[in-house]
Amino acid sequence: MTIVTDIEIVRQSGFNNIDALLSSGPGWNFLGTGTRSLSYTFSVSSGNEASRGGQAAFSMAQQMATRTALSYITALTGIGFTETTDGSRAQIHMAAIDIADTDTTGLCSWMTSYTPPSFGTTVRDFTAKAYVYLDNVEFRAENADLRPGGAGYETLLHELGHMLGLKHPFDGDKKLPYDDDHTANTLMSYDPVGGPYQTYSPYDIAALNWLYGRDGLGGTYGVGASTPYYTGRDIAERLTGTYIGEVIEGAGGDDDIDGGAGIDMAYYVGPRANYDVTRIAAGYVVSDHAGDEGYDLLTNIETLHFSNGTVSLDYEAVVQALYVGYFGRAADYNGMQSFQSQLAALGAPRDMSALAAAYTKDAGLHALIDSFAGSAESAALYPGDTAAFVKGIFQNVFGRAPAAAGLGFWTDAIDHQGLSKANASLSIMSGALANKTSQGLLDAKLINNKLAVASGFTLSIDTAAEVSGYGTKAAAASVRAMLDAVTASTDLSAYQSTIKATLGAMSGAPRTTGDLPDALHDDLPLTHADLVGVGFQNWEPTLV
Repeated sequence: MTIVTDIEIVRQSGFNNIDALLSSGPGWNFLGTGTRSLSYTFSVSSGNEASRGGQAAFSMAQQMATRTALSYITALTGIGFTETTDGSRAQIHMAAIDIADTDTTGLCSWMTSYTPPSFGTTVRDFTAKAYVYLDNVEFRAENADLRPGGAGYETLLHELGHMLGLKHPFDGDKKLPYDDDHTANTLMSYDPVGGPYQTYSPYDIAALNWLYGRDGLGGTYGVGASTPYYTGRDIAERLTGTYIGEVIEGAGGDDDIDGGAGIDMAYYVGPRANYDVTRIAAGYVVSDHAGDEGYDLLTNIETLHFSNGTVSLDYEAVVQALYVGYFGRAADYNGMQSFQSQLAALGAPRDMSALAAAYTKDAGLHALIDSFAGSAESAALYPGDTAAFVKGIFQNVFGRAPAAAGLGFWTDAIDHQGLSKANASLSIMSGALANKTSQGLLDAKLINNKLAVASGFTLSIDTAAEVSGYGTKAAAASVRAMLDAVTASTDLSAYQSTIKATLGAMSGAPRTTGDLPDALHDDLPLTHADLVGVGFQNWEPTLV
């Protein structure tokens, strides 16, 4: 639904490098539901701009180069373009013309139309058109050659930028600082630095992301959609989200990205295999080992987007704790996906403490967590009596047998006091994390290290061979051995090579990883988890 203020007020992002490029039109986002592509024409026989004459058709070479530019824009924005020979039906017109200003090599004009609503604010008949012109007199030779990499092609991108809703960075109330106003930052500038360019510059891309969200017209992201899209600069900076969900793209540099409230996505332009994802105390680190997107520290981010798929971080910490505590291994890819999906479907709290409290109150959540005990893997791992089960859980969590008092206590709680086995494993783990004795602190550090390693392992699974490779008893045993070798003093940065080697061995594909930046090394072992087990929380600080 389009309302008058959508059309008349430019929606700002709050980022000056974006807002300095936002024009008041044409407003393609507000054409109405179902509009996924824009029509364009090279015809000058009809549909020409009424106030301008002398249009001449682009040559075949110019037309081919323009199609190349529009294909690039589609890949960048998600907007589709459909060519038509009927100029009267086209929304975008391309033509050569003698531009009156002898210093002007190209220009773009646009117009919008709608009937002011007689009742309410909803606009039902919004239309827009744009006209892109290249000079064919003073700049005839330059504009005749629109091959990518030349000055003419950069001019074409500049004018198509206007067609998409970008303005000059020196016009209007929002402006770029003088030192930023050059073509290395935005092709909408008049001040050339480098070039000629055959792609848009970083600020242009950030503004187009804000407008169209990379998923085109009528999509989920961008202006007029449900989710805003923020893009940083190619420097180290802090990017902070708001109280709603959004997409945040660091776009280069070592960024500190905090999604804030809502369900947020961090966007990366390369394929999953180009990045290492590591869990740390503050959240996650995504490091680009193939490009220039740097090391990003992520907090309050629920989804990672890569060019070939997404990775969910939603509920990742609690699912990993369930697997480590109960099965003594990292979650497999499909298991992680399944439990994340089921927790989301239940509307389970994402905060660990709130999730723990919900365990005893939500029958669906209770059944889901307790399903661990009914699995075939559980039957294979714990074929003996309850005491054998408790010993197994202690081995998973602490790497040692329980004291006699602890063994008796937990065995009795399961056999006679209604404590489920799945809840017992989490209670034992959370009890260790709450224990402030010297031994308790060492246990907590050990558990946190195991959870971080397990998380790093599962998040590294990004190929079909790795998914299927971690599907055998032998593979599960190798992952248990990997976690058994973790101690309270394990250097988790150095242990990344062990994670990669373990994964590579089961998939037949050796893996390598870059080192994390020095500033993050000390932060690695500190991940803390407050785990499910609230039903028996008075036991948790003791008897472990």
